[in-house]
Amino acid sequence: MDSSFFGQWFKGFEQALDGMEPGCRSDLLRCCARRCADTGVLQKYLELYRNTGGDRDGFYSRLSELGGVRAEIVIPQREYYIYFPECGCDLHKDCGVNTPALCECSRQSIIYVAQSVWTDSRVRVETLKTVLAGDNECKFRLIFDK
Repeated sequence: MDSSFFGQWFKGFEQALDGMEPGCRSDLLRCCARRCADTGVLQKYLELYRNTGGDRDGFYSRLSELGGVRAEIVIPQREYYIYFPECGCDLHKDCGVNTPALCECSRQSIIYVAQSVWTDSRVRVETLKTVLAGDNECKFRLIFDK
């Protein structure tokens, strides 16, 4: 175990995430997700949106071009799966936060990005599998209201 101040601090952060009520955890990680997405991910998604002429199926068909992510169309224009082959979160990779509770940040990021791209739609996102929970990849289900 990392005995540095930050190593210990992040272990405490991990314990706090595990102990939080789901709504409180979502509120905290929603802010984290937006800041993270605003560092560059959102711009890449907006560029792909422009390159696909705003066509949702075209967008998700080409999502793998961004690297480290792929998508599957379940119901055209309405439902999609997004897959990540590994956890790309810096809090996990760089800081050693290993709890599956952290994956709420990814779910919140997907919501934020999707609603930033398709401003006239609402999206629900379900976490189906995560690397931090021991799965071989992360899988999220997106359902658009229109």
